[in-house]
Amino acid sequence: MYAEVVQPESISPSDLDSYLERGYFRVGSKLFTTSFLCFEDSLFDAFWLRIDLDEFILSRSQKELMKRAGRFTIKIAPFLYSYEAEDLFQLYRSSVNFSPARTLEHILGEDPGLFNTYGVSIYDGKKFIACGLFDLGSTSAEGIVSFYHPEYKKFSLGKVLMLAKMRYCQENGIRWYYPGYVAPGYAKFDYKLEVGKEFSYFLDLKSKQWKHISDLELKEQPLSRMLSGLIQVEGLLQSMGYKEFQLKKYRFYDITLDTSYSEYGLLTYPFFIHCFSNSPMEEVIIVFDAIRSKFQLLLCSKVFQITLPEEKQEYYSTFLLKPQYLIFEDEQELNFTFALNELLGKTSNTENLS
Repeated sequence: MYAEVVQPESISPSDLDSYLERGYFRVGSKLFTTSFLCFEDSLFDAFWLRIDLDEFILSRSQKELMKRAGRFTIKIAPFLYSYEAEDLFQLYRSSVNFSPARTLEHILGEDPGLFNTYGVSIYDGKKFIACGLFDLGSTSAEGIVSFYHPEYKKFSLGKVLMLAKMRYCQENGIRWYYPGYVAPGYAKFDYKLEVGKEFSYFLDLKSKQWKHISDLELKEQPLSRMLSGLIQVEGLLQSMGYKEFQLKKYRFYDITLDTSYSEYGLLTYPFFIHCFSNSPMEEVIIVFDAIRSKFQLLLCSKVFQITLPEEKQEYYSTFLLKPQYLIFEDEQELNFTFALNELLGKTSNTENLS
């Protein structure tokens, strides 16, 4: 699966270490993972990051930044929700050009005591001007959120908060700091790499191994491999006369992140080639498994019908689909296409494949 959410009843420090190492991250009282993200109707790869605090050292500019912040008082302690922190979050939220969570309380979730959450609080005299939250495991920590008073933007307090979290973790024997994900091509998350790029690692989707960030190349990114492979297969099939076989964006690839749908085993591919309806309740589609590098012909059931405003033609957004049966698979575009043509020659698209 490319997207999943879990809601643990309890989570120990070592449990958190394990989840973070496997590419899960906290959202409210849940943990989720995803391989793809959608911003402004465009899809991007999501790569989970971690920074090796055993290797990390402050750069010259970071030392200067922390020296400038020396005029303020920085306190780090277990975090307790307060209206003062909520008011500061709302002030920050109204000043930025993106859309954070509605409330700080929403970020903490229904069970804020589930995680071992610490807060970095920064004061200018008695004035509360910045706050950053992070969860501690045994050997890992995850940065949850940072916010600050807009009047203090020139002091780069977002970076100060992140560095303060990391320094605290270093001093307390934490090896790995997880800042979340980056999405190559979407610059709003690039600041996570600026903090310590040479000490940063990403979770490779295919190998499930952490690799140095220098190994992250465009040609290796799952979304581009998936899309380019499907475009080639679509072109080959249409040249054979299968004009109705069309590449579609699947609107609901990440709906499994909603716990209301997480139990159904729904399709999590953001792109597929729609072949034909096998029956009133079944669709036949082609996907590219970026983890196993294989093209697959899938029989899917239509689990729920969705009513949305009229969509662009490139979208499939009528039903939530659930993979039911793998008809066949192959690594090579040509082999897969010829095998499909042979299969359809023996069972025409009007016959039931199940």
